[in-house]
Amino acid sequence: MSFDRPRHARVPVDHPTLTSERRTHLTVLDAAVVAHGGMSCGVVPREGTPVLHVINAGLPGRSVDVGCDFVDGAWWSNWAETGESIGTVEDAGGVAGVIARTVGAHVGTARQ
Repeated sequence: MSFDRPRHARVPVDHPTLTSERRTHLTVLDAAVVAHGGMSCGVVPREGTPVLHVINAGLPGRSVDVGCDFVDGAWWSNWAETGESIGTVEDAGGVAGVIARTVGAHVGTARQ
């Protein structure tokens, strides 16, 4: 898989997606996840594409990989494994909340 293609091809192959944009959106989501609390995360490569690997800080066995793709003219955060949309990249706080519920993290447990 190329850095220049979406993980879950929902746009034409001839429509390039820049890796730097994907990484920028994942970095913003990374900050929102940390601000939410109860989770640790970092951008890692999966199948040649960067994703945000998020774990429950108290229960590291509970984790997810979150990606983002440019779909129908907008950037969306999605579950990396399935490609299912979580929310737009502009709603990083809302996406962080969905991730927190998924991994069972609690609000207000961020490291100080």
